Amino acid sequence: MQQGRAVLLIVAIILIVGTVADAATQEELEVIVRRLEQRVAAQDDKIAAQQRTIDQLKTKGSKQLSEKQRREEIRKIFKEMKADAGAREVPGWLENFTIYGDLRLRYHLEKPDDHTQDKHRGRFRLRVGAKKTWLDKQLEVGFRLASGSSDDPTSTNQTFTGNFSEKQVWIDLAYAKYQPKALKGFMAVGGKMKNPFVHTNMIWDSDVNPEGVWVVYRYGGLGPVEPFAGFGFFQLHHNSDAADATLHAYQAGATWKVTKDVKWTAALAYYDYGHYEDNFSRAKSNTEVGGHLTAEEFNVLNLTNKVSWKAFNLPMSAYVDYAHNCGNELGGQSDAFAVGYKVGKNKKKGDWSASYKYAYIQANATPAAFNDSDFGNTNRKGHQWGAKYNLLDSVTAGVNLFCTEPISGDEQDETQFLVLGDLIWKF
Repeated sequence: MQQGRAVLLIVAIILIVGTVADAATQEELEVIVRRLEQRVAAQDDKIAAQQRTIDQLKTKGSKQLSEKQRREEIRKIFKEMKADAGAREVPGWLENFTIYGDLRLRYHLEKPDDHTQDKHRGRFRLRVGAKKTWLDKQLEVGFRLASGSSDDPTSTNQTFTGNFSEKQVWIDLAYAKYQPKALKGFMAVGGKMKNPFVHTNMIWDSDVNPEGVWVVYRYGGLGPVEPFAGFGFFQLHHNSDAADATLHAYQAGATWKVTKDVKWTAALAYYDYGHYEDNFSRAKSNTEVGGHLTAEEFNVLNLTNKVSWKAFNLPMSAYVDYAHNCGNELGGQSDAFAVGYKVGKNKKKGDWSASYKYAYIQANATPAAFNDSDFGNTNRKGHQWGAKYNLLDSVTAGVNLFCTEPISGDEQDETQFLVLGDLIWKF
């Protein structure tokens, strides 16, 4: 410590003398040197405290402190050292600025009943985003870029193909969000946003990020019960020669914290699609006749129930989801339901989870362009089993098995098996 102090003092005195000697008296220089000595002494105390913290981090076992916690402690010490050296922690424009993302490597295996057209695919998904907050986190602006082999809203997968060609990057998110502290519980978000609805993938695939405006208010003045209501307007497809395809979305419900470990959320949504059947080309598994959808309209009523709790010191959750297309005046193929269960969590090294889902989704129950593409969109029934394990805090390995078949049509009762093996790194 003494040697380091002497070196710092010598450097500081040389700098001071070289810059202010012509203008400063001997007494003024002595005052400056004394102040430097005081700063260095204080810095020595801080360095000693930081060294003790580092020694503690080295000796603590992994059970006492996770990798993430150790990184946070070391990052905190680094920031303090930079501040002590007289530098700003970050440039002003980088304050409250966060970069995040994930990389997923996937093995994709499809096996039809007859095994005549088994498909083995290698795929990856890369997503990199950034966000910044202002006004004490009341205002947030963010964006995210993602891979993808097409503009399909339900997939950011890129298949290994194209003779080693370069792969495309798409704009996956671009939004601004406002949550004023003066009106606690209110949120407004506009742009291409993360899915704002209480939902399951029976209605919305996890990769779908709606484009438009969403406003929601959650009232926290009823103790353990928190009611909420929201409204949104979203643009689906712009058509210069005809009416645009749009979505008006409404959702209301409540979250009830029954006990410390038990939480129940119930939500009723109404998705009013305007001119969807005339303007959107991705009918997928919705019923078509002569290139036109047989459903007159898609006005989907969706009731979602989610419950989470703890048992045997393990987190658990379950859901029941039901939907009906009120706009299908021709009748038939307008209903869908799904049930799901999950045990475990995936937050740090050694964590694991397992899940199961059964879904029955008729052809015109909901727009097939937006729901779970791995399951097969609509006109599909079957099972999904999944498991995931944390190899590290930020690295997980998982597998999902789908066993599904069409509900109606010429391929009815033809079972499809799909196996997805994933390795995911988050940063």
